[in-house]
Amino acid sequence: MAAINPNRQLAQAISRLQKQLNQVADKTALMAVLEQLALLPQPIRYSFKQRAYLCSAGLLLSLLLAVLTYQVQSSVVLYYAAAILALCSVVPLLAALYHLQQLKRFTEHLYWKNALLDNNLSELANTDWPNVTRSWQQQFAEFRRGNHQREFRQLIRGHFSGAEHQFSYHYWHFHYVNKRTQVTTNSKGQVQTRTVYDHFDRYGLIIPFAYCRDLFVTSFAADGITGERYTSDSGRFNKIFQVRAAEPMQAARFLKPAVIVALEQQARQLKQLNLAFSHDGQLCISFADNDMLQSKAPCGLDQLAQFRQSIEQPTALPKLSQLLATVHQLLRHSDSNF
Repeated sequence: MAAINPNRQLAQAISRLQKQLNQVADKTALMAVLEQLALLPQPIRYSFKQRAYLCSAGLLLSLLLAVLTYQVQSSVVLYYAAAILALCSVVPLLAALYHLQQLKRFTEHLYWKNALLDNNLSELANTDWPNVTRSWQQQFAEFRRGNHQREFRQLIRGHFSGAEHQFSYHYWHFHYVNKRTQVTTNSKGQVQTRTVYDHFDRYGLIIPFAYCRDLFVTSFAADGITGERYTSDSGRFNKIFQVRAAEPMQAARFLKPAVIVALEQQARQLKQLNLAFSHDGQLCISFADNDMLQSKAPCGLDQLAQFRQSIEQPTALPKLSQLLATVHQLLRHSDSNF
């Protein structure tokens, strides 16, 4: 029986385990994936040295053939032969790069999945998104950005337990596109127009917040926000945020000194920070940072023992933890307002 090519065996295993990883819902299932990785030939890495040498030789030979054909005898057939040789040399290299990227993406996804589980987070199936987001789009101007296209690209459910409050929440990634016409004049004075599509991304949390309604604290406000303007006693806070409320007295009750300090500190960590309290008792926190759930593995699967040790240890998501602590502080200072 012919021996199985190690590279092919690894590619088949990664493809199979990726499907299994997509279904992982707890730490036990995640560790089962690692157990199967341990059964593969170690270390887990592709070996493309021989292919790289042969393909490099093929590319060099095709270049030499093309140069000689040009200098000695111009022949279409030889040019085609050089081109075919170059193509046959490049395709295996591209295939190798694809497999290397596939292994890298699998490693990153495995560690990211672990970070979600360690932080009580779970991905929502795409089929559940419309039921979750439909009311958000009605409640919050944040999701009415974009005059051409709007779409959610990620929804993750989480739960937080603090000393005084606990709550479930959703993390979201929202993409929107603005369409505009750009008019320019060239060197000959001719006016030219073209359509430009500007792409933007916003991220954030949706959290139940029954203690405050119809209040908006924004540093990057969306169109459609209404209410009376309110100015706090903090000059620093007023430089960062604009506040609008259906009832200014509610803004005054919410923006206690400790809350103002907490929001000022949070604004130093998150760009374009907004807080929108809906009429229905939901809080939408939005920002521009895309790294809130990012977690980088300390090593690759070629060091499986060390990788497994990192999986067995709790994986922190510092920016998320800080934001949730801020929300808990907002709840503590607001639960006596009413």
